Amino acid sequence: MTLAHLLALLSGLLSGGALGLTGGGGSILAVPLLVYVVGENIHLAIGTSLVAVGFTSLISSVSYMRQSLVKFRIAFLMAAPGLLSTYLGALVNKQVKGPVLLLAFALLMIYIGFLMTRKKQPATSESDATATISYTRILTLGFLTGLASGFFGIGGGFLLVPALFLGAKLKMKEAIATSLFIIFLFGIFGMASYFIQGREIDLTISAIFVAGGSLGGILGAYYAKRIDQVWLRRIFSIFIMLIGLAIFIENLMKVF
Repeated sequence: MTLAHLLALLSGLLSGGALGLTGGGGSILAVPLLVYVVGENIHLAIGTSLVAVGFTSLISSVSYMRQSLVKFRIAFLMAAPGLLSTYLGALVNKQVKGPVLLLAFALLMIYIGFLMTRKKQPATSESDATATISYTRILTLGFLTGLASGFFGIGGGFLLVPALFLGAKLKMKEAIATSLFIIFLFGIFGMASYFIQGREIDLTISAIFVAGGSLGGILGAYYAKRIDQVWLRRIFSIFIMLIGLAIFIENLMKVF
């Protein structure tokens, strides 16, 4: 095993651990870790992240499948626009220079970190099962999430979960479970997009990252029960915003 493989394993462990600890947001660390720890260029890191985050989400969704919480009909419906939009996102990011792409990614990190500081919906605030499903919202958010996945190499759970909860009228646990499966589908779409466009994806690094992420997710979920979640999410959100700010400043200097 080379140094790059060891660093990919460590990076996956950190990303998966963050995901298991906080219940969301961990996948946003995948691209920065692949760029600044493993040493991949931003375009390769995005493709590698798409595959790694997708298959990590599939592994995470298995336990939800056993509980029949993944709503496959809604998942495939929402992912359908992603067949086109993920391809378009990957196609557009190919035209964007590395530092500019990292600038945009840094802004996304700051935004997601900010979202994590907001209070979550109370557990009792479940959707009304008899309410009308908003297919327009589902398809629109599916398209936008696919675009973000292809362009940034992220899962897009911060868009998917609210859309499934409010638009598809799923219960919160069902929304989280279904979003994980959709992220897996976007990962498959992204991988296919890269191959069709003749672009490189480091499948070995992706597989090692997934292995580390799976272990990190298990460890993170175990310790999450012993740590105050409100305090933890606030610390992690600040951490994400600081990393985003550092990446923004570094690449702003490169651009100008």
